[in-house]
Amino acid sequence: MKTSLKNLGMGVLFVALLASSVPMAMAAASLPLGGSTAIPAAQGDARVRMTSNGNTEIRLRISHLAPPGRIVSGAEVFVVWLRGQAPGDEVRNMGALKVNDKLNAKFTATTPMKSFDMFITCEQSQTVTLPDSLELLPFHYESK
Repeated sequence: MKTSLKNLGMGVLFVALLASSVPMAMAAASLPLGGSTAIPAAQGDARVRMTSNGNTEIRLRISHLAPPGRIVSGAEVFVVWLRGQAPGDEVRNMGALKVNDKLNAKFTATTPMKSFDMFITCEQSQTVTLPDSLELLPFHYESK
């Protein structure tokens, strides 16, 4: 009986130690996106978490968007961009923001960057390599 209680105690201690060794950075932080005068009704948040392999996962949820062509003439798509915080970091096209018929959007991306600025632009194509319009719904993230 004493041996099984001792084994149970050791098992509980092992689980407690294992749980305490999981980094807090793996928990998702939900942060609001900045506002934009070009689309004042739009609002959203970014859920940011560190993945098990050390990358940063970003999940956006945005509501009350306007069609891109109403914000910038000729625009067909919203593009999500990231810019690292290190000197010389260039802006990166992370992909097109998929907007549904209710003008709500979701987007998920993964990056090796730990600190970055994120924003959205209205573009004629999702394959552009540099932003060509207003920076909308800005967001700044710094890993702790």
